[in-house]
Amino acid sequence: MFINKISRFLQFVFPKLIWKNNDLEIRKTIYLTFDDGPTPEITNYVLVLLTKYKAKATFFCIGKNLIANPELAKLILLDGHKVGNHTMNHVNSWHVNSNEYFNEYLQCENVIKQLGTSSIGFRPPYGRINYFIYTKLINYTKIYMWTFISGDYNRNNNPNSIIKSAKKNIKNGSILIFHDSKKAFPILSNILEPILEYCTQNNFEFKTL
Repeated sequence: MFINKISRFLQFVFPKLIWKNNDLEIRKTIYLTFDDGPTPEITNYVLVLLTKYKAKATFFCIGKNLIANPELAKLILLDGHKVGNHTMNHVNSWHVNSNEYFNEYLQCENVIKQLGTSSIGFRPPYGRINYFIYTKLINYTKIYMWTFISGDYNRNNNPNSIIKSAKKNIKNGSILIFHDSKKAFPILSNILEPILEYCTQNNFEFKTL
């Protein structure tokens, strides 16, 4: 069974990582995030829904996708959303050395700067943390994880179960993770609007990180 809610044990083991926003306001607030884009049509679909629900979100973008889709990247920013660093090529930190990984981070940072904006922080692809990330890279950037992961990238996951879990586990300050990728779209297209609608009906405000 897929577990959507991050365990408290991981939050305890890695306290320097940002698992939720603890700087809470009086108004109930959640933070929508989208990884792996921008992707033509998929990211456009997401942006239309975000506008419909007056929601702001943070997109952790892959550098090569920003280069391939500059107009889509600009549209994300024009709509009032933020972008974060997700490495240049969606590299797995467990499969490369520290120098290679840091270079992936720096390349993506430069691409984001060329858009005329700054990265709000970093999210490691696959959620893979290693010694370098936790002790070295964290000195350069905020590292955002998540409170609730949709699991939209796994087509074996049941959309109705994801929606049910979201309604149960989304709380004030929660960071939600989705993926604006072709792989995730079959699930994303079935869960994003119901979750947005539920949060709106329960008076959550959607903000960027």
